[in-house]
Amino acid sequence: MFLPVCTPTVPRNALAYTRAVIEANWVSSVCKDPALDFIGKLERGFAELTGAAHAVAVTSGTAALQLAVAALRLGPGDEVILPATTMIASAAAVAHAGATPVIVDVDPATYCLSTAIVTPALTPRTKAIMPVHLYGYPAEMASLLDLARHRQLRIIEDAAEAIGTRYRNRHVGTFGDVGCFSFYANKMMTSGEGGMAVTNDPVLAKRLRRLKDHCFGEPRFLHEELGFNFRMSNLTAAYGYASFEELPRAIARRSANAKRYIPGLAALPGVTLPPDSPDVVNSHWMVAITIDSERFGLTKDAVRQSLRERFHIDSRDFFYPLHLQPALQRQNANPQSLPVAERLWREGLYLPSSSDLTPAEIDRVVQALTTLHQEAT
Repeated sequence: MFLPVCTPTVPRNALAYTRAVIEANWVSSVCKDPALDFIGKLERGFAELTGAAHAVAVTSGTAALQLAVAALRLGPGDEVILPATTMIASAAAVAHAGATPVIVDVDPATYCLSTAIVTPALTPRTKAIMPVHLYGYPAEMASLLDLARHRQLRIIEDAAEAIGTRYRNRHVGTFGDVGCFSFYANKMMTSGEGGMAVTNDPVLAKRLRRLKDHCFGEPRFLHEELGFNFRMSNLTAAYGYASFEELPRAIARRSANAKRYIPGLAALPGVTLPPDSPDVVNSHWMVAITIDSERFGLTKDAVRQSLRERFHIDSRDFFYPLHLQPALQRQNANPQSLPVAERLWREGLYLPSSSDLTPAEIDRVVQALTTLHQEAT
């Protein structure tokens, strides 16, 4: 049987909640029945989960990023530093606002930004830093926060892949000015499509809410600023809240899955996993590895092809480096080689990581990799 990288878990209450919303006809972003206001329930629950003062439901993690950039008034002439190893949405949110993405390399151990990487890229035009918490592993937020405060910079945390991730006993997404999360189908919790922006700043929270709803004023159709339609529907939120209710189980399952994976993977020559740190609670959204072809005996591409064709196991490459993306060649203010990000693209792979993955399926993946290494050496 083919083993996919990730399949969403259908929440037990999804049908009941969505049916209730449909039957009551509260399917848009407006619901005047508190018992069926799943947008409000999801926002309050997510704020409590993360420890943020405010949570604003939106249509996607990408929308959350765009909203954060707009809420912080970043635009033409402004530079935002972000990592090369991330999904293109991180840079697109900056570029769509007319600001300039400054794409830098990543730490070779964490695959995330660090102050040592960010500091040389600072210029008088730098207005913000966008750390990305990759595959469930966090950036070193303490030092990045110190740097931002010293230089009076804003921080937008791209936590799309890091629901449940904690750094120094604090949920990621709550260190900076705005944290952005994704509820796409393969995430730790899902609403199919959807996302959340969190902040501890009440003024910023009000601005996020206005911007996501076309900046409606008083009277209603008077607009002093252009906004967006990033409103999550109550129907989407109903499914999302059903998934949110099961989030503790999903986090626990992925942690258990990683614990079963790690010993077998760590024993393979040339296979490297993210570091274990007392400062970090890795949510293990994806089990991500790098493969040194000389030590393992095969290139990452050969491993991926063999897993799929011979063992019927799916896997995914790490993100293609942003500084090499054709769509960003004119926007990137830092056009130079970024060796770590380029190596991660050549060597990085993530493995089946669904919350409902069984121990037997995990063992099947590890055994397949073990067989490939043994045959190659």
